[in-house]
Amino acid sequence: LKGTTQTSPGAEPDVGEQGPLPLQDIWDELRELRDTVVEQKVELRYLTERVTAAESVVEALEMANAGTLNLVAAMEARMTAAESLAEELQTVNDVAQEKLSTLQQRLTADETHLEELEQHQEGKGSIKEEAANAVLGKVAFSASLLESGEGNTGSDVFVPLVYRNVFTNIGNHSTPNHSCDCSFLLVLGYFTAAVRALYYFSFTGHVAHTESGTLMRLVKNEDFIVASGDRRTTAEDPEDNVANGVVLQLEVGDVVSVQLSGEIWDDQYHRTTFNGFLLFPL
Repeated sequence: LKGTTQTSPGAEPDVGEQGPLPLQDIWDELRELRDTVVEQKVELRYLTERVTAAESVVEALEMANAGTLNLVAAMEARMTAAESLAEELQTVNDVAQEKLSTLQQRLTADETHLEELEQHQEGKGSIKEEAANAVLGKVAFSASLLESGEGNTGSDVFVPLVYRNVFTNIGNHSTPNHSCDCSFLLVLGYFTAAVRALYYFSFTGHVAHTESGTLMRLVKNEDFIVASGDRRTTAEDPEDNVANGVVLQLEVGDVVSVQLSGEIWDDQYHRTTFNGFLLFPL
């Protein structure tokens, strides 16, 4: 035909000169596009989930960071309060140290004053003790049996002699029922030691006009110490004398007396006596 282009067998057709694509090809391309869209949706959903998870993590981190900031602020506040308290305590400690130093100075001064007072008191005590020893050291007595008249005094058993004529009686003596500035108590006839000391005692007795003889003994607290005696008088030996003496260590309250068994004579010559005095305190 005129105007018709013919193609030789085996030759490739001209694409530009072809008509519309076959329907099958269109469907293939659409399926590929659909698959691509599906894949992109899946990938988009996955990315969305990751973004959501990341946002959650970020939110959690922000919350944790906020808590951390709050905790730091609280710690800073506590630290500031602790520093203020430490400053106050340091101020109080400084004041206490000053007061303690003042008290220590006062205590040192008081101790020094107390030592001075003790030394002064010890000095006064020594003076008082010396004065007391001086007073207590003045102990002496001497007495005879009868104050007046003459005659024998006797007993069948040992009894304390009561010496009624006092020559000397110096010292400090006291009993529950009697007190005097004396060492020898006349009404009872015994000596009482007012101070621990060494004493000397002596007694004498005159034997005359007796048929019983005499025995005199010096007694300390009812304990026999020394004695002296003589037989009855005779026409050839009408008179005789007895005597003895001793040094005794006495404690405060010890008593000493002369006891008689038999008869002893005394008269205006005062021949029966009891004597004693303190040698020195112990």
